[in-house]
Amino acid sequence: MNREEILEKSREENHGQDFAELEVSKSSMAIGWIVAICMLALVAVVEAVIFGRMNSGIFFAVMAGCSAIFIRKYLKLRHKHELFISIVYVVAALAFLASWIIQLTKM
Repeated sequence: MNREEILEKSREENHGQDFAELEVSKSSMAIGWIVAICMLALVAVVEAVIFGRMNSGIFFAVMAGCSAIFIRKYLKLRHKHELFISIVYVVAALAFLASWIIQLTKM
């Protein structure tokens, strides 16, 4: 098999997408996720300093996103530790959701 045949087979397996493009997309999404988490943390800290309370809605959103990541990883890889981590994130997300609902009812 020559170089061109290998590249063509790779494109077929990746549904016409280039491997380098897929890797750039994955790393870009990871960087975007990190930036989003950092900005949410900044918002939470500023709100805590200004209003003297924690915004549980922000933490609910972060925990829900993390739980979605680990649930998908478990469904694809079937590693038990991924399942355990996803359960922890789901429980944390539900706790922050309850806290956020309580905060909303006290306003």
